[in-house]
Amino acid sequence: MRHPLLLILAVMNLLPAPVALADPPVTPASLVPCPYTPEEIEAALGLQVSPGEAAYMESPAGRDVGCLYTVVGGSTTVAVRQTWDPNGAGKAEAVAPKGARGEVIPGEPDGASWRIGGDDNEPRLELLYTRGKVQTRLLVHGRSFREPEMQPRVLKLKRVP
Repeated sequence: MRHPLLLILAVMNLLPAPVALADPPVTPASLVPCPYTPEEIEAALGLQVSPGEAAYMESPAGRDVGCLYTVVGGSTTVAVRQTWDPNGAGKAEAVAPKGARGEVIPGEPDGASWRIGGDDNEPRLELLYTRGKVQTRLLVHGRSFREPEMQPRVLKLKRVP
């Protein structure tokens, strides 16, 4: 054969493309307490925050991790909490603060919903959703934002885990 390279290239084009490696399965140990960088939060929410302060609890059946980011020079906080539920309870649920209203987000693959409450002096916006066995709560609380303006921004943050 005069052009073995052409034959090799032709055969390679007939073979299926390599299958992308699947993400490793989510486990309690794989949950990251502070899943966002300050730059990711600033890009999505428009709030300059300090690096997050992590907290976590472990039990034989699961894990509960969280992170608190504070707005630089302000009293607003951004918090994320991920709870491994070994039973895979499904829909994320949380006790709504007094006076808060809940709103399901139509068409959300993660079953996401809002908890909106607080007052003019301290607005509160919380996004709740479930992925697999992990319930995630993302909370923005403080004086540096207005809930209706912040809702589309919160949805720009990547979903975790």
